[in-house]
Amino acid sequence: TRRTFPVEVVVTAPTAPLETGWTVTDLTGSMPLTEVRFFEGRVLVARWNPMELLISTAHAHPGHYQAGASMAEVLVPLELDLSKRDVLPWADANAVTGSYGSARLGFGTVRVRGTAVKADQTIRFDTGPLTLGKPLEGIRFEHEMDTSGGRVRLEVDLGVLLSRIEFDKHGSTAGADGVITFDPASVAFNGFDRGVTDSGSYRFTWQPN
Repeated sequence: TRRTFPVEVVVTAPTAPLETGWTVTDLTGSMPLTEVRFFEGRVLVARWNPMELLISTAHAHPGHYQAGASMAEVLVPLELDLSKRDVLPWADANAVTGSYGSARLGFGTVRVRGTAVKADQTIRFDTGPLTLGKPLEGIRFEHEMDTSGGRVRLEVDLGVLLSRIEFDKHGSTAGADGVITFDPASVAFNGFDRGVTDSGSYRFTWQPN
């Protein structure tokens, strides 16, 4: 059965220090979303491997992922302001009913600015631009979609997205404004890249009316 449902987006900022010990505040920046598609294929994470248990669930990577049939899509771009914490309507998805298992998210050029503090170090940072060559696949979204009213919410979790950055390994020097822009070849920029492309940075949930 064909149907539509609204998709909305909210950005959440970390309220506690990151796993790396850095506390990040004053977060701003942009994340242009170009598309979201939903598929029936589920994301399988190999939980029985003892080595997997040493990896926090935020950094779980999909195992043998097959997208399967396309179930819904939003192809209207959305410019996401990373300084805002309000729920932002995106668009209505053209959809069909059935079993949903996963989502794929397309991005433009992502950039984050803010202040990172750890012990006696304070770094005003600018990640610099990160352009992804392809959409991020295999983001978990398991829902039995019928015709009942509701909407899909995408939460962009900056706490996970920034959690791998070693802010003092930026390979750069501060500009005249005191802001340090990551060198694209640096450990810090690599951590940013890995966070943006980590499916754990994005959570899709169904919000019933």
